[in-house]
Amino acid sequence: MRHNHQLVFPIRRFETATSYVSRLTRYCGLNAPNDLCLDQGFRWQDFIAGNDVLFAKLAKFGGASANDMKQWAIRTTGRHQYEVSGQRAGKGSLVRTRLRVCPRCLVQDRKKWGRYGAYRRHLWHFRSVRSCIVHGRPLITLPSEKYTILNYDFAGQIEKNWSAIERATEEPHVCSTTNFELYIAARLNGAAQNSFLDAMPMFLATRLCEILGLVLLNGPGQKISKASERELGLAGQAGFEALRSGENGLYQALDTLVTPMALRTVRHQSDLGAFFEWLTLAAMGPDLEPLKDKVRAYLFRTYPFAEGDMVLGKPCPAASTFTIHGAWQALGIQRKRMNRYLTEEGLADLDEVDDFIRLRGSLSADDLDRISEKMANRLNSFEAKDLLNVSAEMLQLLRDATILAPRTDALDQIPKYEKRDIEQLMGRLMQWVSKQKKSEKETVTIADASRRVRCPGSDIVQLILDGKLRTVQRDESVSGLAGFHVSLAELRKALPPLEMTGITKGEASRFLRVTYPTINFLIAEGMLATVHVRNPKSRQFVHAVPDESIAKFQSKYETLGELANRYRRAAGPLGCHLESKGICPIETPVGISWLYERKGLERRLQKAGLTTPCEKVPT
Repeated sequence: MRHNHQLVFPIRRFETATSYVSRLTRYCGLNAPNDLCLDQGFRWQDFIAGNDVLFAKLAKFGGASANDMKQWAIRTTGRHQYEVSGQRAGKGSLVRTRLRVCPRCLVQDRKKWGRYGAYRRHLWHFRSVRSCIVHGRPLITLPSEKYTILNYDFAGQIEKNWSAIERATEEPHVCSTTNFELYIAARLNGAAQNSFLDAMPMFLATRLCEILGLVLLNGPGQKISKASERELGLAGQAGFEALRSGENGLYQALDTLVTPMALRTVRHQSDLGAFFEWLTLAAMGPDLEPLKDKVRAYLFRTYPFAEGDMVLGKPCPAASTFTIHGAWQALGIQRKRMNRYLTEEGLADLDEVDDFIRLRGSLSADDLDRISEKMANRLNSFEAKDLLNVSAEMLQLLRDATILAPRTDALDQIPKYEKRDIEQLMGRLMQWVSKQKKSEKETVTIADASRRVRCPGSDIVQLILDGKLRTVQRDESVSGLAGFHVSLAELRKALPPLEMTGITKGEASRFLRVTYPTINFLIAEGMLATVHVRNPKSRQFVHAVPDESIAKFQSKYETLGELANRYRRAAGPLGCHLESKGICPIETPVGISWLYERKGLERRLQKAGLTTPCEKVPT
């Protein structure tokens, strides 16, 4: 039967090409779409496959828009590859041969356009769409025919199952449309929403949301093949929400899957579970590679892979995250040193029960670079004196004068000098180097000046830093402190006068009749003061105790030695006797001479019956 007159049978919004031809067939009074296609000179199977020429031919015949038919049709572009509204879809992302419909949409279509007005929407073909975006109700699947081609006759199948469709409209509401489904619908309409997902083919974007969401909701142990349609629907929404912020959302979602064990071993397959399995096994060709690259890069910076380890088909270029084992091997140091460093720097904790080190966070390549830099920047005493070009004695003097302060190294547990501290010291000294090349004054090295004026070299360095020496020159051919020259005349004027303003600590111990350690104890406790003066005899700087400090101390305290001398008794027995009478010294550490507070002491001594012996008068 050939129709030569022009029909006016429009295609509905979002209607698929096969649905339109199926309805057009009934409009023309024919039994099946194959009859209409043969009447137009081609096979129904060829039309189903998606042929633009055939689309245009039947659109012209029915008076429909050819552009609309092509846009909403399921067009075959290759083996198991399709295109819908400009979006690429795969076999696994479409439901072609089974009819999934919204019963309420179909009932409304019939009420509005008659018996053959119900049509199939292109959105219902997508497996990830499980509800009607208009009515927010679940799609139902109609019974499948024995022969697959019969399922493409939409109008015929609707007529055959109409009673079941009407009953389905009365079923209770069991689901609602998700944002994930709305995203798919909007993307088919050409709306850009998520640059990260929009950059992927539709079939990849939807599957990514479902697999990622499945693992986020149910854990890495969930098998994809065991997931129900309801679980996949919930998973798609969860994955879509996680990816709303794009690539960062992907990384944040993966962060939630990484277990603390990842700090000690490579376990990405266990942590990511079904998501990693999908990336490994999914047959999506080159479309999947950009996503693999992103996930691979994430894994390399999260897990302690070694260089060359294969992940998702490519090797690790260089380790960026390390276990403790990998860290000490990469740095070339002993493990016990590495453990000590990590615990003292707060990067790891020691489980004393299991005697096991646990990292607090991931140990990155940047952390290793910092450790390596610290190792290179810390010098032992031999390296420090070589860099300064001084003797070991001079280095010790600089340390005692706090001009250089070593730090206890976490790796080696010995004092070490910071290379940058030495460089800063040299820089500060260079600021005082005289601009004139030569000086009329005699200049000598710091070491020579120390010997000639008999003062520590560290004091000369301090005078330079304090700006008290104006003539400072530098021999660029000599490294370190040995290259600095100072004026002897200026040095002699800058040094303190050769007079003692107090007594030495040894003299103070004899004067107060206490042990030498007691003097150090009193100084440390602030009970005695010291001054830095030069001894007129040795011309060396010493720590002296001023006379006024001695007087102040004696106004408050009296030592057991002084009491023993006053009462002309042995110190030991006298101390025991006083203690038996309730006259006790102030509390001091073991080995420190006994001290008594003067306040009320004389009255208590008189009560104890102690009297000062009379001096013999010469006859």
